[in-house]
Amino acid sequence: MPLAAANGRTYSLTQVFAAHNEQGQLSLVVKYEAADVSNTAQSFQDNTAVMKALVGKFPELRPAFSGIVTRATTAGGQTLLLMKDIR
Repeated sequence: MPLAAANGRTYSLTQVFAAHNEQGQLSLVVKYEAADVSNTAQSFQDNTAVMKALVGKFPELRPAFSGIVTRATTAGGQTLLLMKDIR
């Protein structure tokens, strides 16, 4: 599902599902496709843009969930950096 964000980018959502957090509250988990996840600062900005765009498009999510977790995923499935790549 494509999602247009305020930063002018369109993000392709690959998974959206609900999950309970540590406090037993319901959070929304959103995974989206990214070309590269090696730049953690850019990934953080993209994660925030996806959250804001999703709540902007679907304001009814605010009262339904305690929070949103976003995760960038490459086409190969990579979501985390290897320790050697963390700077």
